[in-house]
Amino acid sequence: MKVRGRGLRIHLLLLGANAFVLLVPLLAVLGLRIYENYLVRQTERQLIAQSIAVGEMWRELWLVERGIDPQLGTPPFRQPGKESEPFIPIEPVSNLRRGILPPQTEPLRIAPERDSPELRAGKRLEPLLLRMQVYNLSAVRILDSQGCVVATTRGESGLCMDNLPEVVSALGGRYASVVRERVSDEPLPPLSDVRSRGSVRLFTALPLFSEGQVVAVVRASRTSLDARTSLWHNRRGLLFALSATLLAAFLISFVFAALIVSPLRAITRVAQIIAQGGSAPPLPASAWTPSEIRSLGSALEVMTRKLRERAEYTAELAANVSHELKTPITAIRGAAELLRDQWEGMTDEQRRQFADNIDADAARMQRLVMRLLQLAQIENAPEPTESIDLADFFAALRNRYPDIEFVFQSPPARIAISGEHLRSAVVNLIENAVRHGQGKPVSVRVSAEQERLRIEVEDRGPGISPANQPRLFQRFFTTQRDSGGTGLGLAIVRAVAERHGGAVSYTTSPSGTTFTLLLSVTR
Repeated sequence: MKVRGRGLRIHLLLLGANAFVLLVPLLAVLGLRIYENYLVRQTERQLIAQSIAVGEMWRELWLVERGIDPQLGTPPFRQPGKESEPFIPIEPVSNLRRGILPPQTEPLRIAPERDSPELRAGKRLEPLLLRMQVYNLSAVRILDSQGCVVATTRGESGLCMDNLPEVVSALGGRYASVVRERVSDEPLPPLSDVRSRGSVRLFTALPLFSEGQVVAVVRASRTSLDARTSLWHNRRGLLFALSATLLAAFLISFVFAALIVSPLRAITRVAQIIAQGGSAPPLPASAWTPSEIRSLGSALEVMTRKLRERAEYTAELAANVSHELKTPITAIRGAAELLRDQWEGMTDEQRRQFADNIDADAARMQRLVMRLLQLAQIENAPEPTESIDLADFFAALRNRYPDIEFVFQSPPARIAISGEHLRSAVVNLIENAVRHGQGKPVSVRVSAEQERLRIEVEDRGPGISPANQPRLFQRFFTTQRDSGGTGLGLAIVRAVAERHGGAVSYTTSPSGTTFTLLLSVTR
């Protein structure tokens, strides 16, 4: 049975719905992680912007302390090999997926006493840094080319940070950042507070160049923006997204349910119409209908068609049987009545003649019933589970019909068919040829045609008249009724051919008729 097209399977639809339900929290967790990483990078962008502003202010003071006019100095930020580029943007490089470092525990060495332009410029800038921290909450340190603090918003003056990984990279001319766990003894501020509740602190180190050399490093740090705080401030949008997600989940569940329930309801309606004896309309087809329901619909259509064909077949068969049995039954009853009413006045010869008529009519009825049973068994037989050896089969036929010529032209060795079915078909063709061959020779040719067995039975009779040809395979059609023909022989041959994936045909002329039976070797 062929299924109309292919569709999604029900278990895939259910799996998709369940996967969507399971993926919602997983996607929420993943989305929160991505959002936290995004907030860390936003924090880093803020620190980069602050570090550049602070670094350029320090650089200008440093040039003044060296007695150089800042307007006549070299461009403020130039790395070796990038002198020709008008802009050198600095992109965030932090990523939570690379891991979070523990809090800073490395001891910082003490810087030697000195008086330098770097330190004087830092002292002049430090009050400004402290005022800025009131608003931006960022800690800033300016380190000289040796990694020692020259200005800070924390109590780190006179210390050197040249052992910290981000400072090492910056002293080498590369911008760097690290993420460390945050340690704080203060309780978390409320969600509505401007202060960050984040659990990590971001440290950036921006190198400052002059004449292609690193002259200082701006090290800035700030607690990263917190996802929960940010979501709280954006709670209206979050509620809208949550509502949209719930609506999407409802719509997806509704659509998946409709894909399953709607065609099942259509199949139920069709089944109810069939149960009430009506003519079932064709089932609606959709590209989204699950394949199991498509299979069910196709099976229902096939079942309906077969039931309709079986009902038509039964009605036609009942009419034919009634017509065929009516004549012998009427004859038997008439002969029985005459014998009963006129028994005493009949001679022994007359009684014997009436008895012979009754016996002949009863025999005809028996042949009809047996042929009908044989035809019904063939049409309703299950698929063959065994195959028969054709050499043994035709050897038995040769013994049964020694006067018939059998010709074999490389036939297949075996065929998947009931031996009784094949015998019925071939014997009916042979006896039909003998009956109409007017005593002339009959030949049987057995060969292979692709994946089918080909059997040709040829007689040399007068051929089939044009008037009889259209009715040749109809049940109960016979030209030999008076000699015991039932008109079911060729109908049985056709039933065997159709039941086993083949066909039966004929060619006829005034010099003879050839019937050709084709049967599938394997089913």
